[in-house]
Amino acid sequence: MAKTRPQLSRDPAFERFLGAAVGDDGQGSSVSVLSMLARLGMDPWDEAAVLATMKEPPAIKRLEALMIRFNDVTLADPDRSRIARKLLDFLPRRAAPIKPASPSNQAEFSALPLGSPVFWAVSAIIILGWVIMLARSG
Repeated sequence: MAKTRPQLSRDPAFERFLGAAVGDDGQGSSVSVLSMLARLGMDPWDEAAVLATMKEPPAIKRLEALMIRFNDVTLADPDRSRIARKLLDFLPRRAAPIKPASPSNQAEFSALPLGSPVFWAVSAIIILGWVIMLARSG
């Protein structure tokens, strides 16, 4: 039986960013962005999504601040800035932040059945066929 790779991420667009190395820890092991954010008690995918929506200067400052809080990897100030820029290059850029739908919009859309245009098209074809069949037999 073939082994399958487990799907750990929620958005594959962030895999390159989250898998990129921040630096080496005290034992010489490479630490990824995902590991850094998780060790800081943050949701890595949520933070990646936030950084992807920010303009570059504030995103660099935010990522640098996270790197400063992360004590497992020690980096000098110029290194932090350079590494933050490189890491942010791995993020997909979006024009505007993705806002979650308001509760009223969610209820409105959840009331619609999934695939309703297909349902109506198939229903119309079945009804049309039934009408033609009745017309021919009568």
